[in-house]
Amino acid sequence: MSIFGKEKHIDRQEFRKKLEKASPKIPGSGRGFSREERIDLEKQVFGKKYGELISKGEFKKKLLEMRHKRFRAGSFTEKKKLDRRIRYLEKISGIDIEND
Repeated sequence: MSIFGKEKHIDRQEFRKKLEKASPKIPGSGRGFSREERIDLEKQVFGKKYGELISKGEFKKKLLEMRHKRFRAGSFTEKKKLDRRIRYLEKISGIDIEND
């Protein structure tokens, strides 16, 4: 599943709606994000500096930034939290930063 489909960008409101309706399951984890957590994820990860449209390139860049932040994180809890977010966002976006 890809939130972008064939488009090169996605409207922020559409992105929020797709997050609300998306499966809460985190790949490789026995848990998932609640609806509120998914909406907060959009607000925390893609702040106002991204404007109304989020492009695939910006999305991928943010995933890479989160990945680097995960490696620099001091505590295991913070690393785990970032890892869950990265895996979830990769799943819903269809972007695989490991194999690109």
